[in-house]
Amino acid sequence: MNMYAFTMRFFRFIRKFVPDGVRKSDFIQKSWSLLLRKLSMPNKLKQTVLGSISVHITEHCNLNCKACAHFCTLADEQFLDIETFRRDCIRLAELTNNDIGTFWLMGGEPLLHPQVTVFFDIVRTYFPNIRIAILSNGILLPKQPDTFWQSCQKNRIEVHISNYPIKIDRETITQKATTFGVVLAYLGDKNTEWGKMFVLDIHGQRNYKKSWNKCAHANNCTLLREGKVYACFVVAYIDFFNKYFEQNLETTEQDYIDIYKIKNQQEIFDFLYKPMPFCRYCNVENLERFEWGVSKKEISEWT
Repeated sequence: MNMYAFTMRFFRFIRKFVPDGVRKSDFIQKSWSLLLRKLSMPNKLKQTVLGSISVHITEHCNLNCKACAHFCTLADEQFLDIETFRRDCIRLAELTNNDIGTFWLMGGEPLLHPQVTVFFDIVRTYFPNIRIAILSNGILLPKQPDTFWQSCQKNRIEVHISNYPIKIDRETITQKATTFGVVLAYLGDKNTEWGKMFVLDIHGQRNYKKSWNKCAHANNCTLLREGKVYACFVVAYIDFFNKYFEQNLETTEQDYIDIYKIKNQQEIFDFLYKPMPFCRYCNVENLERFEWGVSKKEISEWT
């Protein structure tokens, strides 16, 4: 069983036992951590099939979230080049034998890309039998033309919406998805209190092995960016943080793997199953809770 399948099965099972008055997300996270400690292993399970891969087709966003975990709040307007994406998909399909658990198209806000449906066609061409989903904040979905929904239907694209505490036209979205037979889902609880995904130690003084072992995201949110596979979103997009705040959180060739320099998928698994030097910048023991809101673009939101 791959990491994604194991995790989803565990989450579905443990939801049945949430006590009254306890936040569901808190209970699940604590149960997950306890299970891993009992197994005497880090939260990384070796894989035979790549559980998921995520790609930003835009780096910027139309929702200025406080402490954005992907640093989209800090990013300039940037669209993924279609031919770069096509080339990466061809190579990734070669390495994985066209088999990945779920291919996520995201951002930023992916619906800002003027050619978003072209990405649907490309992924489905090279991965004809896998699950493909687009992850949006939902703001622009009611304005999408019928051609968008037709492309979702044709390419079997699921539409997932991050459940931020904002007003969106859910009725129109549901009507469109139903009309065109498109799978629609909302991710997360609609709640103004959100867990801070990480706290950065800009001096890089953490023990990188311990950080990796305790991190809920390492090896669970694999990303592809311009030919390179990353094990987590922080290292993949730290350049936005560095540029905006004039910092120098260093990434090296040990923090990613180049899909054009490897021979097979096993090399990706081997990379994902070990700590990265960059993990020294993540203070995973100091998670904070905060109320969702608009970013002031202050470094304290991430540190």
